[in-house]
Amino acid sequence: MKKSYFLILGILAGFVVGYCVSELLTEGVPLPSSGDDLPQPLTGTEAARYKEECSALDLSTSGEDPYVLNGQRVWVEGTVYKKGESYGIRPQETFIALKINTTPEYILLSYAGTTPIKIGDRIRAYGEYFYPAEDTTTPELKNKELPMIKVVYIEKIRVKGP
Repeated sequence: MKKSYFLILGILAGFVVGYCVSELLTEGVPLPSSGDDLPQPLTGTEAARYKEECSALDLSTSGEDPYVLNGQRVWVEGTVYKKGESYGIRPQETFIALKINTTPEYILLSYAGTTPIKIGDRIRAYGEYFYPAEDTTTPELKNKELPMIKVVYIEKIRVKGP
């Protein structure tokens, strides 16, 4: 009896926590999409072909007119500054604030699924550029319109040690 009680209690607690976290993350990072219209993650030869079609995100171009790149396939490289995942709703979605290493800039990433990438990881993300997006939960990014990449492929970059 005790085992089943704790099992049911654990399932209910997991659902409530998951739902609340997903609501906070969804409300905290207003995006132009729900997870339903994000492109699906790619693997294998599909990912390789997609990567070939992407060009490096040119922040100077997007700085002059941030809308000019909307819809273009780009890749961006940086360090994961913040990460959140939606739980309890379908489809699952990962939100990342990416610090661009060569500038003081940030890019928001939205990925339809979950990823083992964690804060501090250096990554390269491939996807479709979108502007504007906003992260309302990170103090230094609050109330700023930022570019976002609707990501289809993420790869961790191995940093070579000294």
